[in-house]
Amino acid sequence: MTPDSLAKDVTKLAALPAVYYRVSQMLDDPGSTTADVAQVVAQDPALTGRLLSVVNTAYYGFPSRITNIPMAVTILGARGLRDLLLTVSVSSALRHLDTDVLDLEGYWHHSIRCGLMARGLGNHIGYRDPESLFIAGLLHDLGKLAIYHRLQEESRQILQRCAEGERPLYRLEREALGFDHCQVGDALLRHWRLPDLYREAAAFHHTPDSAARYPLEVSVIHVADALTDKAEPGHVLPRQAETGLPRLHPFARAHIMVDMRLAEQLQLEADLQAIEMQEILFGSVSP
Repeated sequence: MTPDSLAKDVTKLAALPAVYYRVSQMLDDPGSTTADVAQVVAQDPALTGRLLSVVNTAYYGFPSRITNIPMAVTILGARGLRDLLLTVSVSSALRHLDTDVLDLEGYWHHSIRCGLMARGLGNHIGYRDPESLFIAGLLHDLGKLAIYHRLQEESRQILQRCAEGERPLYRLEREALGFDHCQVGDALLRHWRLPDLYREAAAFHHTPDSAARYPLEVSVIHVADALTDKAEPGHVLPRQAETGLPRLHPFARAHIMVDMRLAEQLQLEADLQAIEMQEILFGSVSP
């Protein structure tokens, strides 16, 4: 099995809704109107309801309630709507992809908190599009979910070895499988035809110096991932004695300045938003 074959296998069970691709095309077409976009989204009532639920969370913090899709398009803009639609589409595609290897609620809690931490870091450094960092954080570990779903017995053995020592999970995966979750995540997002930013975040969040186009963004995801508790039992990152922070890749540490005070502030902000976001996106995700 290869990362590509594993990704193809998973996409048969977890495809993004067609409405996501249709709306993305429309948002790139200057001739499309807000009413046109709203009409397409309205063809999927369940998706519409979840879109409106998410846009009215504390994550967005709008002072008044958004009650319909045209209003959401007007307030969010084309890019904002596309980001929101992708977030909801991913959760729709993957919320029932089951595994017995670990607690799925823990997996999604890690992914959502990583996205929220990445968005917070983006705001802190003045990044132009912090919402895209949330999505990159949400998607960065999708390769793990694919492996845990498809290769459950192998995953149990890998996780046991990970819990017994300090060797990185992705290196143990390479030894046991011949590939790692980073490569699988990259392949999966390629099959979904998602932007290169998200693919690089999935592929290189453990090795940000390898990112060709988005090294800063991937460094943000690397730091956010390190500051977020892992879902895998016994998986604890080593910490730097001088700072108390998890050990970071030197490339990311040189690009993203973070201390314990900032880390605790970001973690608190993420905690305040993560539970509400997870309930709306994934509800009870245990199989």
